[in-house]
Amino acid sequence: MNIDKEEVTRRAFQRYKSGESYEDSVWYLAELSAKINKNIIDGYDIKPLETDNIIVLLREDVNGAVKSPSEDEIKKVAEIIHNEAPPRSELHWFIEEKSLLLEEIQKIINNNKSEA
Repeated sequence: MNIDKEEVTRRAFQRYKSGESYEDSVWYLAELSAKINKNIIDGYDIKPLETDNIIVLLREDVNGAVKSPSEDEIKKVAEIIHNEAPPRSELHWFIEEKSLLLEEIQKIINNNKSEA
């Protein structure tokens, strides 16, 4: 997997400059986190910058498309994030880190689909 710290930093700064509200950032991070967890074994615990081979972490039932969480699943994660009250800069960092991870997951799923 090829997620680099500089790209996460650049994207997080762009998000910061966008003026997105804190609540919108919390919801977006929750959505990304829940989606990753739906597709990756122990997805909530994954460290994107430290993970080398994401393909071995794909859940067996992921077949052909990224699975999406329900709104209730997202809401539960959003409540946890909101209660932890991370600073806005951390929210932006985590959002971009998870976004890049999800892009990698999507690439792997697409490659597996085209090889099948």
